Amino acid sequence: MVNKNTFNIMENIKIYHSYGKSPIVAAICFVIAALCELIAWFLNWGSIRWTPLIIGLFCLGLGLSYVIPWWKEKYKKIPFLEVTDDTVVMNSLKSWEIPFSEVEEFFFTDITKQLIGIRYKENVDAQKLENAHSAGNAVRQINKMLIGAQEGIPTYRLSMKPQELLDLLNQRLEAYRNTHA
Repeated sequence: MVNKNTFNIMENIKIYHSYGKSPIVAAICFVIAALCELIAWFLNWGSIRWTPLIIGLFCLGLGLSYVIPWWKEKYKKIPFLEVTDDTVVMNSLKSWEIPFSEVEEFFFTDITKQLIGIRYKENVDAQKLENAHSAGNAVRQINKMLIGAQEGIPTYRLSMKPQELLDLLNQRLEAYRNTHA
């Protein structure tokens, strides 16, 4: 655990999920999914058969959303977030790099303090919208309306508190600006 205001600027900070009961939640989701699939298989009543099938698929997806990051972090030793001197690397289903050279600020979104918004510089913001395909562009526009930014960093279930993470990101951003001014 990293204490507030004690971040070494030269040190890479690796942040993992704090799983606690996640494996238990995932196991319960998989059991419910299996039961729903069995019920759907035994039922042969037209549209009623689809209800347990849909619930089962939802529970399967929910269980996988707990297992995949847990497996990547525990066995592959890949952190969810890695904060360096000039970038933030987020490893969810795919790796995603956020260079500080493109960021205006990090902030808590209006909707929840469990999501840190990324306000990009105007030229980068416009370029990201331009480069996105039509569905991606729509999602980015909706995100801007809802959270005030095209992209965000989820902070739930992390080993670092949301306020500490926000402080770290803004400290690193400020340090980057000071060294690259």
